[in-house]
Amino acid sequence: MNKKVIVTLILLSIWLGVIIYSSSQPYSDQDIQPLLQNWNLEWVYSLLGSISFTYGGSEISVIARGPAAFIEFFIRKGAHLLVFSILGFLLTRIFLALNYKVPTAIMLTLMIIFPFACIDEYRHLLHPDRTGLFADVILDTIGGVIGVLSYLIVRRYKKRSSD
Repeated sequence: MNKKVIVTLILLSIWLGVIIYSSSQPYSDQDIQPLLQNWNLEWVYSLLGSISFTYGGSEISVIARGPAAFIEFFIRKGAHLLVFSILGFLLTRIFLALNYKVPTAIMLTLMIIFPFACIDEYRHLLHPDRTGLFADVILDTIGGVIGVLSYLIVRRYKKRSSD
């Protein structure tokens, strides 16, 4: 194995550990609403008060949840995207460093991302203080796709700049 694969495997192992650790924590340990409530959030009502939608069977709006919970929702869902984007990035990097063709690397990456997201959300269902949502599996998978695309863009840019 080349150095790029070894380094990426180490980073991937650490990243998987971070995901598994975070996933096993109760929501109360990750709740940032108390921190958000220390700030003046009145602006959320006027700026975002008209936004309302359903996610995972629950209404998401400032009125239904309050400003701190509304903001936290977007932070948490953004974290899903970011975490799985990094996972997709690292997996794609490994497969391409192992000389898989791009379509195969993409397929393998997504064949790991989707089941991993399913298992992660299933683990949430087993935790009394967490909820597992299929909507989060979809969000995680989209994050993985973003990671794949990000890696391909970085790779293309590096190739062009080295020519």
